[in-house]
Amino acid sequence: MTSSQMASTSGKRAWREQVFALGLAFAALMMTSFLSASLDARTGREEAAPAPIFFPRADLLKPALLGFDAFAADVYWIRAVQYFGGRVERRANFPQLYQLVDMATSLDPHFVDAYVYGGLFLVIARQLPQAIAIYEKGIAANPDVWQIPHDLGRLYFLETREYDKALRWWQVADRLPDRPHYLPRFLIRLQAKTGHRQTALELWQKLLEQSENESVRAIAKREIETLLKELGQRTQDAPRS
Repeated sequence: MTSSQMASTSGKRAWREQVFALGLAFAALMMTSFLSASLDARTGREEAAPAPIFFPRADLLKPALLGFDAFAADVYWIRAVQYFGGRVERRANFPQLYQLVDMATSLDPHFVDAYVYGGLFLVIARQLPQAIAIYEKGIAANPDVWQIPHDLGRLYFLETREYDKALRWWQVADRLPDRPHYLPRFLIRLQAKTGHRQTALELWQKLLEQSENESVRAIAKREIETLLKELGQRTQDAPRS
Protein backbone atom coordinates (compact mmCIF):
# COMPACT_ATOMS: atom_id res chain seq x y z
CA MET A 1 0.00 0.00 0.00
CA THR A 2 1.37 3.37 -1.01
CA SER A 3 1.73 6.28 1.40
CA SER A 4 -1.14 8.12 -0.32
CA GLN A 5 -3.41 5.06 0.05
CA MET A 6 -2.44 4.75 3.72
CA ALA A 7 -3.22 8.43 4.30
CA SER A 8 -6.56 8.02 2.54
CA THR A 9 -7.43 4.95 4.63
CA SER A 10 -6.40 6.76 7.81
CA GLY A 11 -8.51 9.77 6.85
CA LYS A 12 -11.57 7.61 6.20
CA ARG A 13 -11.09 5.83 9.54
CA ALA A 14 -10.84 9.15 11.41
CA TRP A 15 -13.94 10.44 9.59
CA ARG A 16 -15.89 7.30 10.49
CA GLU A 17 -14.80 7.59 14.11
CA GLN A 18 -16.01 11.19 14.21
CA VAL A 19 -19.35 10.21 12.67
CA PHE A 20 -19.70 7.36 15.17
CA ALA A 21 -18.86 9.68 18.09
CA LEU A 22 -21.37 12.27 16.90
CA GLY A 23 -23.94 9.50 16.53
CA LEU A 24 -23.40 8.41 20.13
CA ALA A 25 -23.68 11.99 21.35
CA PHE A 26 -26.85 12.52 19.32
CA ALA A 27 -28.34 9.30 20.69
CA ALA A 28 -27.57 10.40 24.25
CA LEU A 29 -29.20 13.77 23.62
CA MET A 30 -32.27 12.14 22.11
CA MET A 31 -32.52 9.92 25.17
CA THR A 32 -32.46 12.94 27.48
CA SER A 33 -35.12 14.60 25.33
CA PHE A 34 -37.26 11.44 25.34
CA LEU A 35 -37.01 11.10 29.11
CA SER A 36 -37.94 14.70 29.75
CA ALA A 37 -40.71 14.66 27.11
CA SER A 38 -42.43 11.84 28.99
CA LEU A 39 -42.92 14.07 32.03
CA ASP A 40 -46.17 15.77 31.08
CA ALA A 41 -47.89 12.64 29.86
CA ARG A 42 -47.06 10.55 32.93
CA THR A 43 -47.67 13.20 35.56
CA GLY A 44 -50.85 14.24 33.76
CA ARG A 45 -52.26 10.73 34.16
CA GLU A 46 -51.17 10.39 37.75
CA GLU A 47 -51.66 13.89 39.14
CA ALA A 48 -52.72 12.69 42.59
CA ALA A 49 -49.66 10.48 43.08
CA PRO A 50 -47.17 11.07 40.24
CA ALA A 51 -44.81 8.21 39.57
CA PRO A 52 -41.13 9.06 39.86
CA ILE A 53 -39.48 9.85 36.54
CA PHE A 54 -36.01 8.50 35.85
CA PHE A 55 -33.36 11.16 35.40
CA PRO A 56 -29.83 10.02 34.60
CA ARG A 57 -27.14 11.49 36.81
CA ALA A 58 -25.37 14.34 35.08
CA ASP A 59 -21.90 12.99 35.92
CA LEU A 60 -22.81 9.67 34.28
CA LEU A 61 -24.44 11.29 31.25
CA LYS A 62 -21.63 13.72 30.47
CA PRO A 63 -19.12 11.16 29.08
CA ALA A 64 -21.72 9.96 26.56
CA LEU A 65 -22.29 13.53 25.37
CA LEU A 66 -18.70 13.83 24.07
CA GLY A 67 -18.43 17.54 24.77
CA PHE A 68 -22.00 18.46 23.85
CA ASP A 69 -22.84 19.27 27.49
CA ALA A 70 -24.09 22.79 26.75
CA PHE A 71 -26.35 21.50 23.99
CA ALA A 72 -27.80 18.89 26.33
CA ALA A 73 -28.30 21.59 28.97
CA ASP A 74 -30.26 23.59 26.38
CA VAL A 75 -32.46 20.56 25.70
CA TYR A 76 -33.28 20.18 29.37
CA TRP A 77 -33.82 23.92 29.82
CA ILE A 78 -36.23 24.11 26.88
CA ARG A 79 -38.17 21.23 28.40
CA ALA A 80 -38.17 22.98 31.79
CA VAL A 81 -39.65 26.14 30.25
CA GLN A 82 -42.28 24.13 28.35
CA TYR A 83 -43.09 22.08 31.43
CA PHE A 84 -43.48 25.16 33.62
CA GLY A 85 -45.55 27.11 31.07
CA GLY A 86 -47.86 24.21 30.29
CA ARG A 87 -48.56 23.39 33.90
CA VAL A 88 -49.09 27.05 34.87
CA GLU A 89 -51.87 27.21 32.26
CA ARG A 90 -53.50 24.08 33.75
CA ARG A 91 -52.86 25.27 37.33
CA ALA A 92 -51.18 21.91 37.93
CA ASN A 93 -48.42 20.91 40.32
CA PHE A 94 -44.75 20.81 39.32
CA PRO A 95 -43.35 17.51 40.65
CA GLN A 96 -40.44 17.28 38.17
CA LEU A 97 -39.58 20.97 37.78
CA TYR A 98 -36.62 20.91 40.15
CA GLN A 99 -35.09 17.86 38.46
CA LEU A 100 -35.25 19.54 35.06
CA VAL A 101 -33.64 22.76 36.31
CA ASP A 102 -31.06 20.85 38.32
CA MET A 103 -30.10 18.71 35.31
CA ALA A 104 -29.73 21.74 33.02
CA THR A 105 -27.49 23.51 35.52
CA SER A 106 -25.49 20.36 36.25
CA LEU A 107 -24.75 19.81 32.56
CA ASP A 108 -23.76 23.47 32.16
CA PRO A 109 -22.79 25.00 35.54
CA HIS A 110 -22.35 28.44 33.93
CA PHE A 111 -25.85 28.58 32.40
CA VAL A 112 -26.85 31.75 34.28
CA ASP A 113 -30.36 32.08 32.81
CA ALA A 114 -31.22 28.56 33.97
CA TYR A 115 -30.36 29.53 37.55
CA VAL A 116 -32.13 32.89 37.40
CA TYR A 117 -35.35 31.81 35.71
CA GLY A 118 -35.27 28.25 37.02
CA GLY A 119 -35.10 29.60 40.55
CA LEU A 120 -37.96 31.99 39.78
CA PHE A 121 -40.09 29.16 38.35
CA LEU A 122 -39.51 27.17 41.54
CA VAL A 123 -40.53 30.18 43.64
CA ILE A 124 -43.75 30.53 41.67
CA ALA A 125 -44.32 26.79 42.10
CA ARG A 126 -43.94 27.37 45.87
CA GLN A 127 -40.94 25.06 46.03
CA LEU A 128 -38.85 27.47 48.07
CA PRO A 129 -36.23 25.04 49.47
CA GLN A 130 -35.53 23.82 45.93
CA ALA A 131 -35.32 27.40 44.65
CA ILE A 132 -32.83 28.26 47.39
CA ALA A 133 -30.79 25.18 46.47
CA ILE A 134 -30.67 26.22 42.79
CA TYR A 135 -29.68 29.80 43.64
CA GLU A 136 -26.95 28.67 46.05
CA LYS A 137 -25.66 26.19 43.47
CA GLY A 138 -25.51 29.00 40.90
CA ILE A 139 -23.69 31.35 43.26
CA ALA A 140 -21.06 28.69 43.98
CA ALA A 141 -20.50 28.04 40.26
CA ASN A 142 -20.68 31.70 39.18
CA PRO A 143 -19.32 33.85 42.03
CA ASP A 144 -18.90 36.94 39.81
CA VAL A 145 -22.52 37.08 38.58
CA TRP A 146 -24.69 39.56 40.50
CA GLN A 147 -28.08 38.31 39.26
CA ILE A 148 -28.13 35.08 41.26
CA PRO A 149 -27.42 36.46 44.77
CA HIS A 150 -29.74 39.35 43.91
CA ASP A 151 -32.58 36.93 43.17
CA LEU A 152 -31.86 34.84 46.26
CA GLY A 153 -32.13 38.05 48.28
CA ARG A 154 -35.44 38.76 46.55
CA LEU A 155 -36.72 35.32 47.58
CA TYR A 156 -35.85 35.95 51.22
CA PHE A 157 -37.36 39.44 51.08
CA LEU A 158 -40.62 38.71 49.27
CA GLU A 159 -41.36 35.09 50.10
CA THR A 160 -39.98 34.19 53.55
CA ARG A 161 -39.55 37.76 54.86
CA GLU A 162 -36.18 36.85 56.35
CA TYR A 163 -34.80 40.35 55.99
CA ASP A 164 -31.43 39.54 57.51
CA LYS A 165 -30.81 36.91 54.82
CA ALA A 166 -32.10 39.24 52.11
CA LEU A 167 -29.67 41.89 53.33
CA ARG A 168 -26.79 39.40 53.30
CA TRP A 169 -27.33 38.33 49.68
CA TRP A 170 -27.99 41.83 48.41
CA GLN A 171 -24.73 42.89 50.04
CA VAL A 172 -23.02 40.09 48.10
CA ALA A 173 -24.66 41.26 44.85
CA ASP A 174 -23.79 44.89 45.60
CA ARG A 175 -20.07 44.04 45.57
CA LEU A 176 -20.18 42.46 42.10
CA PRO A 177 -19.57 44.13 38.70
CA ASP A 178 -22.52 45.69 36.84
CA ARG A 179 -24.93 45.30 39.73
CA PRO A 180 -28.12 47.39 39.37
CA HIS A 181 -28.07 50.98 40.56
CA TYR A 182 -31.03 50.53 42.91
CA LEU A 183 -29.36 47.92 45.15
CA PRO A 184 -27.69 50.41 47.53
CA ARG A 185 -31.09 52.01 48.12
CA PHE A 186 -32.59 48.65 49.05
CA LEU A 187 -29.68 47.98 51.40
CA ILE A 188 -30.26 51.27 53.19
CA ARG A 189 -33.95 50.51 53.59
CA LEU A 190 -33.27 47.05 54.94
CA GLN A 191 -30.65 48.29 57.34
CA ALA A 192 -33.14 50.84 58.63
CA LYS A 193 -35.87 48.15 58.74
CA THR A 194 -38.34 50.40 56.93
CA GLY A 195 -40.02 50.62 53.54
CA HIS A 196 -40.78 46.90 53.14
CA ARG A 197 -43.89 47.39 51.00
CA GLN A 198 -42.29 50.05 48.82
CA THR A 199 -39.21 47.91 48.24
CA ALA A 200 -41.41 44.92 47.40
CA LEU A 201 -43.31 47.08 44.91
CA GLU A 202 -40.10 48.18 43.20
CA LEU A 203 -38.84 44.57 43.06
CA TRP A 204 -42.00 43.38 41.34
CA GLN A 205 -41.90 46.35 38.96
CA LYS A 206 -38.31 45.55 38.01
CA LEU A 207 -39.30 41.92 37.41
CA LEU A 208 -42.21 43.04 35.22
CA GLU A 209 -39.90 45.26 33.16
CA GLN A 210 -37.17 42.66 32.73
CA SER A 211 -39.07 39.39 32.23
CA GLU A 212 -40.19 38.22 28.79
CA ASN A 213 -42.14 35.27 30.23
CA GLU A 214 -45.87 36.06 30.08
CA SER A 215 -46.70 33.86 33.07
CA VAL A 216 -44.11 35.66 35.20
CA ARG A 217 -45.32 39.07 33.97
CA ALA A 218 -48.93 38.23 34.86
CA ILE A 219 -47.92 37.24 38.38
CA ALA A 220 -45.84 40.41 38.76
CA LYS A 221 -48.79 42.57 37.64
CA ARG A 222 -51.04 40.87 40.19
CA GLU A 223 -48.55 41.44 43.01
CA ILE A 224 -48.09 45.09 42.00
CA GLU A 225 -51.86 45.67 42.10
CA THR A 226 -52.06 44.09 45.56
CA LEU A 227 -49.20 46.20 46.91
CA LEU A 228 -50.60 49.40 45.45
CA LYS A 229 -53.90 48.71 47.19
CA GLU A 230 -52.08 48.06 50.48
CA LEU A 231 -50.03 51.24 50.13
CA GLY A 232 -53.13 53.26 49.31
CA GLN A 233 -55.00 51.84 52.30
CA ARG A 234 -52.10 52.60 54.61
CA THR A 235 -52.04 56.21 53.40
CA GLN A 236 -55.76 56.58 54.03
CA ASP A 237 -55.45 55.10 57.53
CA ALA A 238 -52.53 57.34 58.52
CA PRO A 239 -53.42 59.87 61.24
CA ARG A 240 -53.84 63.41 59.99
CA SER A 241 -52.32 66.35 61.79
